[in-house]
Amino acid sequence: MPQAKLDAWISLYAAVGLLVALCAIIAVIKTVHDYRSGSRTLSTTTVMDKVLAAPRVWVRWQLNYLLGVPAILAIAMLYANYLGFATLVDV
Repeated sequence: MPQAKLDAWISLYAAVGLLVALCAIIAVIKTVHDYRSGSRTLSTTTVMDKVLAAPRVWVRWQLNYLLGVPAILAIAMLYANYLGFATLVDV
């Protein structure tokens, strides 16, 4: 594989990794905000509610994270276009 293609792929993977990390952090912030602002509430009256609190928070985080996927895909496609699809193809 030519060095230019390797550099382009490494650059693309690093950019997408950075976007994914940023999206995960923003999803954590949004999840915390949802519960602190009162727009989402956790019922902790019974033992079963307390046991299911962590999975409910996890599902809420997953939903908030998935809301960022279109932005990640769009930015990654624009960056791949900037790098040049011809550079990335024919590996």
